[in-house]
Amino acid sequence: MPPPVPTRELACSRCGAINRIGAYGVTKLPHCGKCQSALPETLVKRVLRQAHTRRYLITIAVGLGLLAILKPSALTGWVPDGSPTQTAAPPAACTGYPQPSSGLYASYDHSARVSPLTIRTSPGGYYFIKLENAVTSQPIMAFYMRGGETLEQDVPEGSFVLKYAAGDIWCGPTALFGQTTSTNRVDRIFEFTETRGYTVELISRKGGNLKTRSIEPSQF
Repeated sequence: MPPPVPTRELACSRCGAINRIGAYGVTKLPHCGKCQSALPETLVKRVLRQAHTRRYLITIAVGLGLLAILKPSALTGWVPDGSPTQTAAPPAACTGYPQPSSGLYASYDHSARVSPLTIRTSPGGYYFIKLENAVTSQPIMAFYMRGGETLEQDVPEGSFVLKYAAGDIWCGPTALFGQTTSTNRVDRIFEFTETRGYTVELISRKGGNLKTRSIEPSQF
């Protein structure tokens, strides 16, 4: 025969009836067999039963607390293999400078435009492009383009250098694209004539024949 189940007697606090009950856990509260009221329980059992009832909320709260404590720290200025790199600073807010329309931004030379120029850009970001006199470094024309666009524009005759700035947020012709600006120069002189124009692709290509180099913003 199985051993007898131990029991205990609890008096109902509402009707006074004596109830004989077996051992019970925290998942179920015993009730009076006469009036169905909840029978009294010890403080320890009450706390344990309430904790069991709210166990899902407690688990979520503990999980959120651990996430707040263990969230990864932001690391800048290095990569896991130990090679140093420069982390781009977040772009400064540029107020009062709406994005210009694509195309001719400014013309500084009023000579007749008789030579065709086509410029193609790589998708992503924006470009501010300048033609400068190769001898005097005086600006001739300036163009604004969105990445991935193609520009077709007639330009004056002359020997010109092409410089371009690229970035994300336009901050005006002086600050260019703020802290995201990269400034470059095409490493050749373009000889525009009435019968000779150029197509320039500012797109990185394997085996390309257009060399560019980085320049300081003060040289732009």
